[in-house]
Amino acid sequence: MEHTATAAGRRTGAEPPSGGDRRGDVLLAAGAGAFACLGVWTEIHFAAGPVPPQGWAYPLTLAAAAALLWRRSRPLAAALGCLLGCAGYHAAGYPGFAPGVLLFVACYALAAYGPDRAGAVSAALLAFCGWLVPALPPQQLPWYSLSLTMPPLGMAASAALGASARRRRTEHEERLRQTAAAAEERTGRRLAEERLRIARELHDVLAHTISVVLVQSGLALDVLDDSPGQARAAMLTVRGAARQAMPELRAALDLLRGTGGDSAGGGADRRPQPGLDQLAELVEQSRRSGLEVELLLDPGPDRELRELPAVVQLTVYRIVQESLTNVLRHASASRATVALRREDTADGALVVEVANDSPVGAAAPGPGDVARPGFGLVGIRERAEALGGSAQAGPLPSGGFRVTVRLPLETP
Repeated sequence: MEHTATAAGRRTGAEPPSGGDRRGDVLLAAGAGAFACLGVWTEIHFAAGPVPPQGWAYPLTLAAAAALLWRRSRPLAAALGCLLGCAGYHAAGYPGFAPGVLLFVACYALAAYGPDRAGAVSAALLAFCGWLVPALPPQQLPWYSLSLTMPPLGMAASAALGASARRRRTEHEERLRQTAAAAEERTGRRLAEERLRIARELHDVLAHTISVVLVQSGLALDVLDDSPGQARAAMLTVRGAARQAMPELRAALDLLRGTGGDSAGGGADRRPQPGLDQLAELVEQSRRSGLEVELLLDPGPDRELRELPAVVQLTVYRIVQESLTNVLRHASASRATVALRREDTADGALVVEVANDSPVGAAAPGPGDVARPGFGLVGIRERAEALGGSAQAGPLPSGGFRVTVRLPLETP
């Protein structure tokens, strides 16, 4: 209901008054009414001729002032009520037109809070009535006298001030809308980036784990009858891969649910995100899947691996994980090399290379991995670019395939 009233108020140029605005309207109406009553007393007290009984002078003035209580929410009704009170005062035969001071406020309200296109016209008509009423009997003033012509000019000035205030308020609301739209766009962009990050995490965890499961379960089936011990070892590898993937998968699902990893059961694994310390375990999993993997670590004499930012370590881990998964799934390779080294440049960078010896034409990831963002080589490139780095991948002249990623040591 409140939202609907606000929207309707904006369409008509008026705004539903808040509690502070309502108190301001009461104070303004009371102050304007008191000032008008003072003018009435002055006109009656110093009148040159006979004056009608004062019994209706002040009630009519206060009734006209009371109409200003609705100057924001119902500016047209407030202006009409104020005009009727002033006209009744004049029709009763009281000298002067002291309640006409209230029309200044009504003209301002029409221009500031009236209908979008009719506010200025309504204010002009009200100013014309403010000139016309004192020129009518019984206390008729000459149309050319200053007492008759000056108040409408003041009403016109009040309407101009109201129009200026309306324009400033409209510009302020437009700036607020633009700010809100920009904030919503930034929020949407952050949500999209977060969804993409979660999609990468899910892909990396699931693709690697499923690849290990497929290879090891196939091996277990092949040797189950002839070598039960080897089949048992393969299934233990499957169980270990699943156990390793569960906490990471649970953490990604918690992010999707918005629980931040604090599941209802309270027993969720709180292990940190994988980093370079887990590379050896990752390589060992690939070895158990039948791929000979060599791990070469050369971070540089002045920087240890554990000192790298956590986001860099996680990115390196995921890139190596994805590269080895692609080798297991798509390449007919028997050997792979994972090398990490620090580049000897002014700014410094960490270079990650994953190469394999697959035959020509069999090393690249399949089309399904490259076609969708966040998968395969596209996912590796996006992870690198998110940290201000770069990624290259392609076949080697002598056979095999190599993925090279360059990451800045300081995250952007």
